[in-house]
Parts: sequence; C-alpha cells; structure tokens
Amino acid sequence: MLFSLEPKVNRKDLYDRDRELNELREGVHRGNKLIAIYGIRRIGKTSLVKAFLSDLSYPYVLVDVRQVYFIEGNVNASNLVKYIINGFKGFMGMGERLWESFRDALRGIGWVRVGAGGVEVKLSRKSRVNLIELLNVIDGWCERNSTRFILVFDEAQYMRFSNVKYDGVLAWAYDNLGNITFIVTGSEVGVLRDFLRIDDPQAPLYGRYIKEIYVDRFSKDAGLDFLRRGFAELGIEVSEGELEEVYERLDGIVGWLTLYGYLRGVEGLSHREALDRVFSDGVKLVLSELDEVIRPSRARYLAILNAVAHGLNTWSEIRRYVEVKTGEISDTVFNRLMRNLVKYGYLSRVGDNYVIPDPVVAKAVVEAGIG
Repeated sequence: MLFSLEPKVNRKDLYDRDRELNELREGVHRGNKLIAIYGIRRIGKTSLVKAFLSDLSYPYVLVDVRQVYFIEGNVNASNLVKYIINGFKGFMGMGERLWESFRDALRGIGWVRVGAGGVEVKLSRKSRVNLIELLNVIDGWCERNSTRFILVFDEAQYMRFSNVKYDGVLAWAYDNLGNITFIVTGSEVGVLRDFLRIDDPQAPLYGRYIKEIYVDRFSKDAGLDFLRRGFAELGIEVSEGELEEVYERLDGIVGWLTLYGYLRGVEGLSHREALDRVFSDGVKLVLSELDEVIRPSRARYLAILNAVAHGLNTWSEIRRYVEVKTGEISDTVFNRLMRNLVKYGYLSRVGDNYVIPDPVVAKAVVEAGIG
C-alpha cells in the first residue's frame, strides 16, 4: 500500500524512484565498492534501499545503525558484528546450497558458533570479535561462489559513536576485498560526509571513488500523482484542490505526504483534520529529534531557525536576529552553529540564502517558543 507508514519492502509499494533504483543497480553490477545515499529525514531512503534489496539476486544484510546505537549505547565492533550476524539468520533458514556453503565458511571463525539453530557470536576468554576477519570470510566465500555480497549500513553516521575508526575499516575493505559492496545511508547528510571524511586529504577514504546518490523530495507532478494513486488504491475520491494544498503545505516530502494519506484514507479523518494532525504529530517528533542537536546551545540554535522560519534568509539578517534575541555572538560561534544546522539537515543553503527544507521543522521551531 502506498500509504503504509512503515518503510516499503518491495518494488510494487515504492512509488517512482526509478532513477535512484537504476543508479543503485548500476553501481552494484559494476562492482562499486562504496555507495552513499543521502537525503533529508522522511524522504524515503530506507524504503528505496529495502525495495532495491528485495529484487536483488545477490546476498545482502541491512544493519540499522541507529537501532544499534539506541539499543546498545554505542556502535563498537562487537555490537555491529552481532547485528550483521543476526542479518545472516534470515538466509540460513532458506536451506539453499549456497547458504549451506556460507554456513560452512563461517565455521572457520573461532568466535562464531554455527548450529542447527543458526549463527551466533560465542566468545571465550581468549577470543574477541574481529570485524576484519568476518569481512575476509565473506569475501572469500563470494570469490569461491562467483557472487557479490551487499552490506548496508542504514543511518551510518551513527557509526561515529565508537572507538573503532570505521572509515579506516571501509578504506581497508575497499582496497583489499573485491566482492563486497558497502551501501551507507544518512539523513544527517553533512554528518555522514564528515564521518566518511571524503574531502579530507588525510582521511583513509580520500581519493577513492564513492558513488553518491541523492534522494530528493517529490516534484509537484510526482507528489500529486503519488497522492492520487494512493487514494485510488483505497477507493477514495479527493478533490484536486485539497491535493494541491497538501503538496504545497508539505512540500513534497514523502513521509509527510504518506502520513496525510494514511490519516485521510485509512483512519477516515477529513482533509483539514488529517493535515492538522500531520503538523501536530510531526512537530512533536521533530522537536524530540531536534533537541538532541540543539541542546548544547538551545536558545541560539532556536533563534537561528526562527529567523529563517520568519523569512530572514541571509547570513547578516539571521545574525542580527540572533543577537537581538540572545545577545552578542562572535562570528566564529555563529558560523559554527550555522554549519551544524546545515550538517544535520535542519538548514539548507541555496546560493547566498538559507532555508529550512522541511515545513514541519519550520512550524516546530516557531512553536518551541524562542523567537
């Protein structure tokens, strides 16, 4: 269903995204070692990747790194490997000859137990998890079976919460493993790029080709067609005027359009009730996410965002507004705060102007009470 709220898991439920899917296919079939998928929150990156994987002939594992971080408290090698191995279990139950051979390959790792119940990490006093060893085994198995393995790290920017330098691990794998493609996704686009350090000449990944795919909001034509098809799927007629308002208010962000469609088509709310609920529920969600970013300098961050939400878009206009609301601020501190908001996806720079890319974020910061 187009208006289902969980990430899509197959191609038939994913609207459009043909360009992005084709880029992913080409990247994998050409043997690209590292693919990065960028896009703001609620734009459909996870749905894109899951739909792509569902049609893939290669074996794969998808790790939700954000989930690892919030459940385990960090993304150290032991935690990450545990989730990778958990991802193997879905394939182990298929009983196919290929996966039987993969299970045999895993038996060569001393800290992995392979049995009738599946695969698990089993440590002793003398053993410890070794991510490089696991990747080597996967690559060797692929070589022997003339296949390729796809390892996806969803919301990969959370890998920075570790004492492991994962950009170095990825660079080592890039140079030494010919049969694994890594796909990393990130909603905090600038943070993911900072984690990969692809523009830093001193960084491990510098100079290596990374295929970058950007997932953007729906155009007006695509957004309206998405809404029409979703309601047609549910057998509901909605006026063009209402659809136009929904697109304009929610600015083509697929997550918000989907929520509106679900509230209107499944929950049975009226147009106005559904649109109001998107903003009221969305504001609560956005504020909880935003608080993690702005906590170190909450008043100044909110003042910056409020300035932009009220139509002040240039560097000097925003800075003057912040000083009126929160007091004097140096250029160094102000620029750092602006860069952080851009990195985390709460601001975008368009030429010499700054904009808030998500209308629900704009409403949330106005309602937060500073500015």
